[in-house]
Amino acid sequence: MEATSRYFTPDLRPPKLRHSIMELGRVIMEIGSTAMLGPLLKSLPGGDGHTIMTIPGFMGADGSTAQLRKFLNNRGYNAIPWGLGRNAADVRSQNIEDFLEHRAQMEEIIAARVEQEFLRSGRKLTLIGWSLGGLYAVALAHSYPQWIRQVITLGTPYGDPRGTALYSVMGSMYNNDVDEQALERWVSHTYRGGELRVPVLALYSETDGIVGKGIARCEGDPHYVTNMAVVASHVGFPFNPIVFAVIANHLVEPHERWALCRSEHIRPLVRVA
Repeated sequence: MEATSRYFTPDLRPPKLRHSIMELGRVIMEIGSTAMLGPLLKSLPGGDGHTIMTIPGFMGADGSTAQLRKFLNNRGYNAIPWGLGRNAADVRSQNIEDFLEHRAQMEEIIAARVEQEFLRSGRKLTLIGWSLGGLYAVALAHSYPQWIRQVITLGTPYGDPRGTALYSVMGSMYNNDVDEQALERWVSHTYRGGELRVPVLALYSETDGIVGKGIARCEGDPHYVTNMAVVASHVGFPFNPIVFAVIANHLVEPHERWALCRSEHIRPLVRVA
């Protein structure tokens, strides 16, 4: 196995408690803001019709990404759900190795669906993965670049899962302590496979109430990976108007991008890291 130290971060600080407590209230505000800014979002650049598959986060189903798909379809893309039910709902693992095996199996199932859509349309797909879904998407980008055009991840915990607010809850699933090597295998799995040749935009939030900022950056090949901080809650990523604007802007060629996203006014809201 490839050495994994380059992917393993020592910063395991979980999110600040106030950010975790405020998650529910913030997501309600984000949903409302997207509705209020609907006319403005309609001025974002239109798409080229290629297929975008959305992959939900842990315990999320296609309904959790429905608003994002509606936005993308309205911009001229063919946004489709992953169609596999609730993410990780059927995991019955006794340790992290079992969960990792399940994760690998799910990636192969998603890959088959991506291939099917590629053969149908004749065009590579964009994958947008939220949280755990982003780990699937980047792993697939390493293994199947022939079918994948680009990847966008939303609030994905790339590093050691002890840096999340949910780790203590997830740890109760296991009958034994998780050792360091198992955690390292979990992290390095995302970067396995062939050399990364697919662009990855990793959106993260320093006020995320679930994923600590120390594990929220993708550590893939910097020639292909862009990490960008946005203002969002974790649950609110697939509902947030700032996130929608950044995604729409990223999907088109630079000369077609929305002028506001290149101006001074948006710099406090998004930051490339």
